[in-house]
Amino acid sequence: MNYFPMRAAICACVLAVSGAAWPAADPNNTQSYALHLPLTFNADAPLQRLILPAQVMVNMQSGGMRDLRIFNAQGQPLALALSDSASLRQTENRKIELKSSPIMGSADVTDISASSLRIEEQQGRRIVQIDSSAADAGAPRKKVLGALLDTRAIADPVVALALDVDLPDAQPVTFDLQASKDLKDWRSLTQAVLYRAAAGASALGADHIELPAVNLEDQYLRVIWTDAARKTAPVVMRSATLTTARGVNSIARVSAALARPLLNNPYELRFSLPFATPVAALKIKPAGDNVLLPVRVLGRNDPSQPWSMMAASVVYKLQSAGKLQTSAAIELPPTAFREIKIEADKKTPGFSAPPEIILEFEPVQVVALVNGAAPYTLAAGLANAANPYLPVQSLMPDYRAAQENGLPLATVDGAAALVPATASRDGMPTRSIILWAVLLLAALALGAMAWVLFKQNSKPSGE
Repeated sequence: MNYFPMRAAICACVLAVSGAAWPAADPNNTQSYALHLPLTFNADAPLQRLILPAQVMVNMQSGGMRDLRIFNAQGQPLALALSDSASLRQTENRKIELKSSPIMGSADVTDISASSLRIEEQQGRRIVQIDSSAADAGAPRKKVLGALLDTRAIADPVVALALDVDLPDAQPVTFDLQASKDLKDWRSLTQAVLYRAAAGASALGADHIELPAVNLEDQYLRVIWTDAARKTAPVVMRSATLTTARGVNSIARVSAALARPLLNNPYELRFSLPFATPVAALKIKPAGDNVLLPVRVLGRNDPSQPWSMMAASVVYKLQSAGKLQTSAAIELPPTAFREIKIEADKKTPGFSAPPEIILEFEPVQVVALVNGAAPYTLAAGLANAANPYLPVQSLMPDYRAAQENGLPLATVDGAAALVPATASRDGMPTRSIILWAVLLLAALALGAMAWVLFKQNSKPSGE
């Protein structure tokens, strides 16, 4: 008896099941990709650049942006080069430490935001006084109400500031940064909230306060601090370290909204990310009013893996002096995690409802050699795709650093990106379940074939 047809049928069945689990896809076929966006190039420019929109970021399924293609009307992929991320932010950073001068005023003053200042020299030490003789006469008792920094000699734009301060325990402190040329008329630059849970603990919140590349040359910088009740907080400030940047680029991060995830409990929310792009930062806006929550952000790629610590910070939404203050985005390490967990400090009430979450991504720029006819299609979203990128030097002879930033900028037609908040769960991942199912089916098929062969071989030879 010929058993080849039976064995062939069983092997074909196993291969079919395996093919269903991991279907083959042609990376040079437009239809292999989950996302298709119309792309418009400028006329008469063979080399053009493109800043990837958020829709592309949240559809990537391969690391390193490998599953990105641009197809012409004939379905042919264009030659692409991935721009070095450093070329988008070519900056020369410098750190400058400045000693602060205390701002002295009446102990009854709770708001100096509109006050003018005067600088005095007392026993070889610079003292800054609130310029209000009436307040001084009626209230001789003085205390520190803020700090002044002399930034007149700083020519480069200031992009960040780190404060050397002592904070009160378990009390959120709002820092208001203001600039002035004459110590009388002040303009607000930004606000930030820092929080220290207990003595000796590090402050939660940004370890530095970001500024929008502000010019402080020939100006003074004033730092005012208050607690949530708008009373002067017991803060001691010694100095500040300013970070300057030369050649700051205007390309901002791209962002996508996350559908509100389900709360497992007031102290934990978890969600899966359906893409392989690293998230640069999470902007978390809690529900409710006057909320402050120390949080931890953890990540992992597989339900069978332990959670990895990514960041610790404080998220807040506070009403102070008629202004709504919200926490800055939480910076994350450049590691792509498929699952995120946010834990609130259990010494707080936790989340009353799912918060609003914005995902921020570092900008990504690609260079394309335009050929073939329009229309052009930007495609993304294919697992296990091969790297399509050429070195940028091969597309641009005699290449100089950041030269691609001068190329014409292509445009993409697309809508705002909304990422579904799929609930993450513990246990065996879906891919492992499929793999074990395929192996089990293959084992059953091989067992059936062995049983048939055994039955045939056990029959008497005369039958």
